[in-house]
Amino acid sequence: MKRCIYVVDDEAEVTDTAVLIMRGMDSQWEVTGFKDPLEALAAVRAKAPDLILADQLMPQMQGSQLLEQVRAVSPKTIRIIMSAHAGLNKLTLITSAHQYIAKPFDTIELRRVIGRSFAAQGRLEDSDLQAVATSLRSIPSLPGTYDALLRELRNDRNATTNIARLVAQDPGLTAKVLQLANSPLFGQHYLIDSPIEAVMCLGTDMIAAVVLAQSLFHHYESVSAAAMDWRKVWSHCWHTAYLTQHVCREMKFTRIAGEEAFLAGLLHETGRFVLADNYPERFRAACQGAEKMASPLVPRLREVFRASPYQVAAYILELWGMPANAIGAIAAQDAPAADQANGFTLASVLYVADGIASRQAPPDAFALEEWDSAYLEAVGCLESIPEWEKFSTESKPDYSR
Repeated sequence: MKRCIYVVDDEAEVTDTAVLIMRGMDSQWEVTGFKDPLEALAAVRAKAPDLILADQLMPQMQGSQLLEQVRAVSPKTIRIIMSAHAGLNKLTLITSAHQYIAKPFDTIELRRVIGRSFAAQGRLEDSDLQAVATSLRSIPSLPGTYDALLRELRNDRNATTNIARLVAQDPGLTAKVLQLANSPLFGQHYLIDSPIEAVMCLGTDMIAAVVLAQSLFHHYESVSAAAMDWRKVWSHCWHTAYLTQHVCREMKFTRIAGEEAFLAGLLHETGRFVLADNYPERFRAACQGAEKMASPLVPRLREVFRASPYQVAAYILELWGMPANAIGAIAAQDAPAADQANGFTLASVLYVADGIASRQAPPDAFALEEWDSAYLEAVGCLESIPEWEKFSTESKPDYSR
């Protein structure tokens, strides 16, 4: 099925060029250009597009104003802002857009952003979940520090030194990296006290995950939500990520799989933050329901939003182009047993690590989800749980600092 895309820019030459380029990118993209944002809005009302790409500075209406109205008319439409007069750090303040592109745009980057957005949309098969996820006002953009780090990773020459320099620029990030590098998990026999040593110990992929998680925490630390202590939630994410490494090593997973599990552990609660930020009243209602029924929070969130926070997290990470295995592991937390025929997978690692971490230091004041013992036995790890719990008790760093 063809994807419908609208391009809106008051400069006719820019619009015509963008339409021509995008039509040549993919034969399944049906691209239409508009010079007038009001005309584009009328077209949205007549036929909602899968994606709309709008310039920010237009005389009749700013792109952000247009996209805000598009969000109300067609909440499932993916919304992208482009601008030649504002840096990406300024564009990220526009909460009506899912993605941001600077002009003049690179065609490869444009194709990547649109393709990634469609891949994320395709993950949301349930119509209710589509409506919730794509109508979000605030989705954090991929942090600038993370983008800078990825650029360094593409340049192997002097990469370790440059990455260490980026880490050192943020005291909080430096503390987390050194804390992780000196944890019992890595068995170092001496104190690691410099970012460059920490980068060499942990590896660049794990450092990238830490940078991303720390940036997300900074983005959401001011969000207020009833009955939630976000620092406890983030401490829980760190604890979970830490345990995924131990479990992966015990189960003889590859290093790459371990790094993907670590990323999944750090980011698996992203959906909870996004829902609380965008829908505070509905999130509060879910918390009140969990408290009244003495139940875990996640089932109540599903009831209130008709969508899973894990699926919302997977949607965000898909938009960002994170590793597919990490995204799949998070998405599978709603029903890990559905995939038990494949044995002990990355989803199993996350399920176990999250369960142990939740029991030792709960992320919230609500009831805990019960272990699915039948699933744990089916994937062959039930007898290992006590040993992993003991490791966690004896060696877990205090990530609440």
